[in-house]
Amino acid sequence: MLATVNKNEYVNDFLYFVVRSEVRGDKEVLIMCSGVNLSRFSPITRNRYGIGGNPILSGLQLVKYDLCSLAMSRGAVPKDIWGYHCDGIAPTKDAWYAEPLQLENTENLPPEEIITFGVRNLLQRVISCSRLGYEVPETVPSPAELQVYLEDMCRAMPQAA
Repeated sequence: MLATVNKNEYVNDFLYFVVRSEVRGDKEVLIMCSGVNLSRFSPITRNRYGIGGNPILSGLQLVKYDLCSLAMSRGAVPKDIWGYHCDGIAPTKDAWYAEPLQLENTENLPPEEIITFGVRNLLQRVISCSRLGYEVPETVPSPAELQVYLEDMCRAMPQAA
């Protein structure tokens, strides 16, 4: 049986990072759900990257791997999970891609740091693949501010042939 204990989230129409505490058996674990809206990011990715895949989708996967490295460096144990863990988080009905992750022994890795790390790293990847010369903000903006920033970036993208 799963019991939800705590919840931290960063959600807008482009992406989400949600970390919640759950009790599984006799231990408390963190469930991290991250997701990207493939529809909203399409102006950045559309027809620009050949058969190499979608840089937003692979970017989220790489952020998850980076988070696993951070977690292990702090004594936490990351574990892949599948299934319903991220259902209902996406704020729109667009095409979303999600990456859930379970973290155990997270005493040295607070949920707020996980979210900040995830958002910042994903933003670095998005800005890099946009090739527009945008800068990664020094501090992670609010979800609403980041949404405006990403909307501006999408509008600035040259139309792909």
